[in-house]
Amino acid sequence: MSAQAEEPRGTETVPAPLKRHDSLWGDAEKVSHSNHHGSRVSWVRTLSLAFQSVGIIYGDIGTSPLYVYSSTFPDGIKHNDDLLGVLSLIIYTLIIIPMLKYVFIVLYANDNGDGGTFALYSLISRYAKIRMIPDQQAEDAAVSNYRIEAPNSQLRRAQWAKQKLESSKAAKIALFTLTILGTSMVIGDGTLTPAISVLSAVSGIREKAPSLTQTQVVLISVAILFMLFSVQRFGTDKVGYTFAPVISVWFLFIAGIGLYNLVVHDVGVLRAFNPIYIIQYFKRNGKEGWVSLGGVILCVTGTEGMFADLGHFNIRAVQISFNGILFPAVGLCYIGQAAYLRKFPENVANTFYRSIPGRINMCACSSCSTHVLANLHRCHPCCHHSKPSYAVRRICHPLQGSVSGLHAQGSSHPHITQVRGAGVHS
Repeated sequence: MSAQAEEPRGTETVPAPLKRHDSLWGDAEKVSHSNHHGSRVSWVRTLSLAFQSVGIIYGDIGTSPLYVYSSTFPDGIKHNDDLLGVLSLIIYTLIIIPMLKYVFIVLYANDNGDGGTFALYSLISRYAKIRMIPDQQAEDAAVSNYRIEAPNSQLRRAQWAKQKLESSKAAKIALFTLTILGTSMVIGDGTLTPAISVLSAVSGIREKAPSLTQTQVVLISVAILFMLFSVQRFGTDKVGYTFAPVISVWFLFIAGIGLYNLVVHDVGVLRAFNPIYIIQYFKRNGKEGWVSLGGVILCVTGTEGMFADLGHFNIRAVQISFNGILFPAVGLCYIGQAAYLRKFPENVANTFYRSIPGRINMCACSSCSTHVLANLHRCHPCCHHSKPSYAVRRICHPLQGSVSGLHAQGSSHPHITQVRGAGVHS
């Protein structure tokens, strides 16, 4: 053997270290990095979605000023300071339920961008075996925002709750019953509330046209409802862009009237931001004060639409539209009505129309009828339509198997890679 073929004895080839492959390493790569729904969408797209959401979500809660005070004081205002107590209740109800609860907490409890009762049930079912018919699939893990957490008190509580749910048949039945009950209530709200609101709006026309009979009011309301139901087939995108300008004008209108009434009649109603008037109101009225809460709670009618319709938009868009448009406009409207009633308490049965200054002609029926659209969107239990504006392009019925390749409109990233038994209709 030649010398060139011989290798020095002092040098030996060191084998390359084996690359470590284990399940923990693979699991660690699946961390979601806490990206919430819509966090990667551009600001231009977010503002566009926020504008659309005005025409879809807030038709119900935005028209509540039509009837809140009349429902709270069905027998008239007995004490002038009762207005401050009720206004304080309305203000803090709007702050606590829609703003703090929904806008800053509930919206983050979404199922990969979808909101609603079924979405919550689906989210719980993915992490715990609570379904009446077990159907967990390996692909379900790819749908969830999977992440590994170090043991802590919160994780231990979650594991304890999961064990209790999975081991209790009564808990499974109760969760399923609550899901069906919640969905039924949304359908009922979406069926009954439009009729009430449209009738209320059209009845307001009688202030300018007293010759209208009740039969004519009903016929006009039926025609408006028929028209609004018929446009649903065009989908969320077109409906949103069509009705958002109308609802925006409505909010601008009621905010301006509220500000006018506040300045002209009684600026002192701003004292209602002090919650002490709530305590005084209940002390003064006793049981009747507690019964009147049934009227006060109407100021947040339709709040659930922010979560139920989340799949069409994103969290940031809903937060912008609520905090920037809905809350200031509706808040000013209620404050202005209270200022007006401090001078004219006898008009409490028709506060909204009586408080309009001068001979301003408003298209109350068209603005209020737009509120029907929000209810119609919530009528569909899963809150998806044929042409959603953001969340999905197509979703299959749960009996039709899995659906692949759902993408956010206008985005190159898949919103959901695969859904098995999504639980909604196409």
